[in-house]
Amino acid sequence: MLWSLVRPLLFQGDAETTHERTVSMISALGHTGAGRALLRAVSRQSLVPAAAATRVWDLEFRSPVGLAAGFDKNGVLLQALPHLGFGFAEIGSVTPRPQPGNPRPRLSRDPSRHAIWNAMGFNNDGVEVVARRLEHAREQGWIPCNFPIGVNLGKNKDTPNEEAHRDYLEGARRFLSVADYLVINVSSPNTPGLRALQEPEGIRRIVDPILESRAGSRPGVPVLLKLAPEIGGTALAELLGALEDRTDGWILTNTLQSNSGGLSGGPLAELSRARLLEAAGQTKKPIISVGGVLDPEEAARRVRAGASLVQAYAGYIYGGPAFPAELAAAISRVR
Repeated sequence: MLWSLVRPLLFQGDAETTHERTVSMISALGHTGAGRALLRAVSRQSLVPAAAATRVWDLEFRSPVGLAAGFDKNGVLLQALPHLGFGFAEIGSVTPRPQPGNPRPRLSRDPSRHAIWNAMGFNNDGVEVVARRLEHAREQGWIPCNFPIGVNLGKNKDTPNEEAHRDYLEGARRFLSVADYLVINVSSPNTPGLRALQEPEGIRRIVDPILESRAGSRPGVPVLLKLAPEIGGTALAELLGALEDRTDGWILTNTLQSNSGGLSGGPLAELSRARLLEAAGQTKKPIISVGGVLDPEEAARRVRAGASLVQAYAGYIYGGPAFPAELAAAISRVR
C-alpha cells in the first residue's frame, strides 16, 4: 500500500534522473550497517523462504529471483545488492572502453502497460573500472557465497562487427577471475548492428576464444548467451542446436525492438514466455527467463515452463522493494 502511494511521486520526474537518484540512495544505504538493515526491512528479505534456495551451474542461489542487467550497469551497488531481496544480480552491460551511450532522453516509462523503453546504448564506466569495483567488493566480503554476481558483456559502439570478438574476449578475460558467470550480450537493440551477430557463425567467433581463455584460468565459470525475443521458430532452433555445446545456459529474452530502442515489461511478457517454452523443449542447458515478469504468478509460470532462474527489471520498478521476495515465495510454492 505504501509503495502504491510513493510510486506516482517517483514517476513524475525524468525516468533516467529518477533512476540515478535511486541508485545513489541505495548505494549510500549500502555503505552502513543501519542502511543495509533498512534495505532488508523495506525489501521484506526475511520473507524469502529457505525453500527458495536453489543450485544451478554448481552455484548456490539464496533464491531463483535475480536483478537483471541494466539496473546496476557499473557495479556501484555491490555493497547493497545482497540486501534488496534478490537471490543474485547481473551487472552491466560492460564494454572494454568507457562510453557515454546515446543522447538523452533515452529512458521512459509507460505505466498504462507497465512498460519501460530504453535506448541507453551500453553507457558504462568500462571493463577496468567495473572489474576493480567487483574485486573490491569481494575483498571487503560484501558478497555472500550464496549470492552470485553475473557480468553482462557488450562491445563498444565504434568497434566494427568484424572485430567484436576482441571486445568480448577482453571483457571476459578481465572478469573471469571475479564474476560468478558471464553473459554474452549480442541482442541489445541499442547498439547499431549488434543484433547482426546473432547467428551461429558470428556467435561461435565470439564464444570460442572466451571458452579457450576460460579453460586456462577458471574452467568452472558459466558462459551464457542472451538472445532477442524476435528470434523464434526455425531461427531459434538453429541457434540452440548449433551452440548447445558452446554455452552453459541461455538468457531469454532481451528487450523488444521499438523505435530505435528496446521495450521491456508488459509488452514483452507473452513473447518472452513463448521463447522460454520453445527453448525448454530443445535445450538441456539451464535457462534464465527475463522479460515481462510483472507479478508472482508470472514468475511461478516461468519456472513451471522450464526456467531454472528468473530475472526482473521492469517488474521491480513497478512492483516496488518487496517484489523480489514476493516472487521468491511464489516460486517456492510450485517447486
